[in-house]
Amino acid sequence: KVTKWFADRSDLILLLFDAHKLDISDEFQNVIDTIRLYNDDKIRCVLNKADCVTREQLVRVYGSLMWSMGKIFDTPEVVRVYTGSYWNGALTNDDFQHMFEKDEKLLVRELLDLPRCSAERKINLVVHRIRLVKVHVCILGTLRGMTPYWFGKEKSREYILDNLASIMNDVRIKFDLSKGDMPDPETLAQRLEKFPDFRVFPSIDRGLISRFDMLIEKDIPGIVSDADAIASEARSGRKSMIDNLNQVGSNKRRKFW
Repeated sequence: KVTKWFADRSDLILLLFDAHKLDISDEFQNVIDTIRLYNDDKIRCVLNKADCVTREQLVRVYGSLMWSMGKIFDTPEVVRVYTGSYWNGALTNDDFQHMFEKDEKLLVRELLDLPRCSAERKINLVVHRIRLVKVHVCILGTLRGMTPYWFGKEKSREYILDNLASIMNDVRIKFDLSKGDMPDPETLAQRLEKFPDFRVFPSIDRGLISRFDMLIEKDIPGIVSDADAIASEARSGRKSMIDNLNQVGSNKRRKFW
């Protein structure tokens, strides 16, 4: 729980590996499995002490690391790996010195770009949460509509829980939702079992769904555009940051609810 708390609030996560000791312990794998939920895009691997092995050994070590990360992450995208010897001493084996120096510069550049990338990631997180809220509004509203007012509530509830995956798929098609935004049917079913009556859920509000779409398609891109203009003007010194922020606040005030 502690590592997950820090991972969720971090802008970049570096997993450190030694080239001559690549074994991933059960404890380390448990930590990776814990922190990777919703944090896959922030995780990078650093293969340190790569100068301590020969050229052939480094190729095998790098391939083994990529294979291990592929099993743990189980995603089509490969985790970025920075290879090098991250200390001030001379390299023991300089066969890959150019590659080590290039990866070190790329790692430093990514660290320097964290403030900008952090802002982009936070905006993407806001968009993701809006989409999740929209998905749950559609699902819960549909379950409410399938539940009768008076008689047959228990039978309807059992049918919904037994066929939740099929119902969710119908909701996804009906409201044109992304498959990646849909919650896990088994996890959602466990949460729904705590509710004896699905009529307590709010009904589907088409106006609210339209406002969600407007936020994603118009409002947030406009805020991002204004924020880029603010950063540019602040760097050039034409306006103070406070004046720019106040200007965006006055331009973007809108009653949402």
